[in-house]
Amino acid sequence: MRFLQKPFLAKTKDKIEVTFDKPTKVLLLESSQFSRYKKGHTYQYRGGEAEQSPVTFTVPFEATWHAVIEKGSYSHPLDVTGNAKLIPHRYDTLNGSEQTGAAKRPVDEYDDTLD
Repeated sequence: MRFLQKPFLAKTKDKIEVTFDKPTKVLLLESSQFSRYKKGHTYQYRGGEAEQSPVTFTVPFEATWHAVIEKGSYSHPLDVTGNAKLIPHRYDTLNGSEQTGAAKRPVDEYDDTLD
């Protein structure tokens, strides 16, 4: 079996976008499953036959993931080229920056007088 592959250390909700120039099989495999794939054993994957590029996967949990583009077999190779990229998940924001904790009130707006 021939294939192109690119590993990514990805977090939950990150996206991996795979582009290719011809219809082929596109897979997303976690590292242990990729090892099984290379050995020809049964494996679990996301994806499958893809007619149009790009294919975008949402990462279900943090791990090392492998984007795979199959290039056919040794006896029937496919002339496929492609690439993959990681798109980090963007968290909801209020003011354009990532919210990391409780907001603090500026000191000059604090009023401790009793009426």
